[in-house]
Amino acid sequence: MSTAKVLLIGRSQVKGASYPASLKKRYDLTIVPNGKQAELVAAHHRPHVIVLDAVSLRTPGDRICYSLRAALPDIPLIHIHEGSVNSPADVRLSHPISWRKLLNSIERLITLTDDEIILCGPFSLNIPRRTLMTPQQETQLTPKVAQLLEVFMRHPGETLDRKTLMEQVWNTDYMGDTRTLDVHIRWIRQAIETNPNKPCFLKTVRGIGYCLMVTGNGKH
Repeated sequence: MSTAKVLLIGRSQVKGASYPASLKKRYDLTIVPNGKQAELVAAHHRPHVIVLDAVSLRTPGDRICYSLRAALPDIPLIHIHEGSVNSPADVRLSHPISWRKLLNSIERLITLTDDEIILCGPFSLNIPRRTLMTPQQETQLTPKVAQLLEVFMRHPGETLDRKTLMEQVWNTDYMGDTRTLDVHIRWIRQAIETNPNKPCFLKTVRGIGYCLMVTGNGKH
């Protein structure tokens, strides 16, 4: 599995706070100074966990948490705060905290989502719910479309031939009629592409099959 991505909202240099440096050693860490920028970054480079260090921003952080939850409902959220808060975060940690306590919280949330959510480039697929999150929208997928997309997201950048796709999704090696595959490819493109007729992500490899071209792959 690739290194987990953590998005930290706060000041990278805070007196007495050693955890940013500790997190950088363990995760693919991105630090942003406010909630709005976090939403922009997370929409295109889906993190496994978002950490809001409201203490370093000198704010309770409640409003930021509610905004993040509304914009990014499928990404686990940790809220570091002072005093009493009313927050929708998955984990609330009262300041002061040790980096070990924060690390344990992050690891627990990553473990909970590890087998359920696949992050690949700008896309996030919730497997049990069959929901796809893109920078533009959330889409409910049919079982076969979700299964086919899962195969591509677990093999980003790889050309997958039509026979392999038929075997993995439809449990058949019969290649006499692949119109069903073609229809499902079209449905995936409608979900992930800005212009399905000119795909930027799910490319046709003529005479072979298809390839999902993305950058910033998550776990797969």
